[in-house]
Amino acid sequence: MAIAIVLVACGRERSSSATTRYRDAPVILISIDTLRADHLGLYGYQNGSTPILDRLGREAIVFDDLYSHCPLTLPSHASLMTGLLPVHHGVRDNIGYTLRSDQRTLASRFKAAGYATGGAVSAFVLRHQTGIAQGFDFFDDAIEIAGTGESLSDSQRDGARTVEALAAWTDRQTTPKLFVFLHLYEPHTPYAPPPSHRLANPYDGDIAYADELVGRFLDRIAARNLLDRAIVAIVSDHGEGLNDHGESEHGIFLYREALHVPGLLRLPSHAHAGTRVSGTIGIADVAATLLDLAGLDASGIDGRSFASAAGAARIDDRSIYAETQYPRLHFGWSDLASAVEGRYHYIRAPRPELFDLTIDPAERQNLASTKPATEAALRTAIEQASAGTDVADPADVPADVRDRLKSLGYVGSSRPATAASRLADPKDEIGTYETLKQALALAAQGRDEEAVRQLRALTARNAGLLDGWEALAKSLERLGRTKDAIDAFAKVLELEPLKPETHLALARIYALDRQPDKARAHAELAAQRDPAAAYETLAELSMDAGRADEAETFARKSIAVDPSRYMSLFIAGVVEQRRGRCDQATAFYERAIEAKRIEPQAVVRNLHAGLADCLARAGRTADAEREFNAELEAVPASPEARVGLATLYRSQGRDREARDVLERLIAATPNADAGTYWTVVHAFRVLGDDRAAREWTARARAKFPQDQRFR
Repeated sequence: MAIAIVLVACGRERSSSATTRYRDAPVILISIDTLRADHLGLYGYQNGSTPILDRLGREAIVFDDLYSHCPLTLPSHASLMTGLLPVHHGVRDNIGYTLRSDQRTLASRFKAAGYATGGAVSAFVLRHQTGIAQGFDFFDDAIEIAGTGESLSDSQRDGARTVEALAAWTDRQTTPKLFVFLHLYEPHTPYAPPPSHRLANPYDGDIAYADELVGRFLDRIAARNLLDRAIVAIVSDHGEGLNDHGESEHGIFLYREALHVPGLLRLPSHAHAGTRVSGTIGIADVAATLLDLAGLDASGIDGRSFASAAGAARIDDRSIYAETQYPRLHFGWSDLASAVEGRYHYIRAPRPELFDLTIDPAERQNLASTKPATEAALRTAIEQASAGTDVADPADVPADVRDRLKSLGYVGSSRPATAASRLADPKDEIGTYETLKQALALAAQGRDEEAVRQLRALTARNAGLLDGWEALAKSLERLGRTKDAIDAFAKVLELEPLKPETHLALARIYALDRQPDKARAHAELAAQRDPAAAYETLAELSMDAGRADEAETFARKSIAVDPSRYMSLFIAGVVEQRRGRCDQATAFYERAIEAKRIEPQAVVRNLHAGLADCLARAGRTADAEREFNAELEAVPASPEARVGLATLYRSQGRDREARDVLERLIAATPNADAGTYWTVVHAFRVLGDDRAAREWTARARAKFPQDQRFR
């Protein structure tokens, strides 16, 4: 992800350390995900097209040796926002971790200093529930959820929409004292540049499109006459493997292609333009630099400011720590850690590696056995950075939870703690990982039978392949092989007994299988790790059981944790409506509709119809008509919407329209049964349309001669 940071100077002062500070200056942080440095013209690449970044580079100081601390989006953004290493902010993976509320982010620090703070992101992995939105007055994360859930990369939006959302917010601000964060996701898989930016390498095409979007956003800043006074910095959260060492994407390895990222710092009046600065620095240093330039306190963070490097050809090398827990958390292989300092890059692994980047930037020649002193020094740097922070193994499962699991038939235990040196080296397993990705692609294409065959083979060879077992279970579930799916989910729970996604999947399976007690038990276990989703599931189970008061309690608990849970909002609305409190119900329904925009393909029966009924009772007939029609667009065979809309039309004297919308219920219902016909007949009788009631009674009698309702 690349990060462009724009600070607009409202007033300058020079400190005793010769760092120019821009107090009360707006700060604009733009992030482009998955942008490796060596695919930019600034770093010698010849096959891309990045005119905006190239121009900014000519106007800026270019940092040659900037490195990420983690090749994953959420942990790296957490470092960017807090100035802390992953071992200190605690976010070690894209899934299952949130940034703690006691962490001071850039947004919270700038907000405390009186700045208006706004952000917009392009990927589900940075949604506000991760904690990354802390400190923002405005945070737009309306990402439509797509795919089957196996890959978070399926859930993203065109950066043009993100640019517009944030630019519109920025345009509405009346003060230049702003902190603004824009995140773009274009270079992330799946690579799909628009036709105007297609290049021989699709990854380069996505970078070219991201480049245009950066220019588009900066043009909006320039339109406010701010850009000419701005400081622009551009960095990246991590790179991309592109099969340089066998990994096509990122997350598994810590080689240079995954960690070396672009770094620019554009000063007002293009000061020191074209300067190249060498010396290793890290993503955490970006936060310190922004705070330093703005004249704000940067205490309590790991990063150090490089603002004073303006005009220097070199800054002192730092030992830059990086890690990936992804291989261990998802596959049961060894986690990796690395340190790069100056010319050397050391990777701690079961088979450690040491590279001399000055003569071997592609990292092909392992020098670990020939330079023991250098290896020992960098290994010590890793140990010092990560001391006391090993969280790779799952937390102990409480005795009552283990007993609950045993009562449900899950007798396995969590993956035992194992020394990293005894775990598989990811270098030996990268083929397994790439095969797993192929199987996930088959499942995403609806080819579940083929996916199951591949996943069976993978899990047979690697029993600790947690993601493989989970993908297998989901494919088996879609194929209707419920018992086999449950067995595969059980393997997941042997490895991670409290994995909330697995318990929620099992709750869904058992609910459909009419085993509510088991469904409820799994939802309760999920509540320990994902209370918002678990309480929502418990609310749904309670509604199915006819316990409305209990359902409301769970729904409100879910909303308290995450106000965007649209099913919980809907359930709360239904309960209020049944109590005759339509004002409260209307508010819940409207919030549910707004929250559901991120999942437009999801259908919630009676969401719009319930709101329409309340609106009609309040005399808001035009709004009620709109919502009834919205329900019919989503559920054409909705009897509630058709009867409600017919009633509304009849009350307005629009008898022909009332008759038409009600009669269409039969056509809209595949294989309409006697109950559907009775709904139409009964509705016409209630509405006082006796002629239509007689006509449809006759039709029903001819089709269902034995049904006594039509006699």
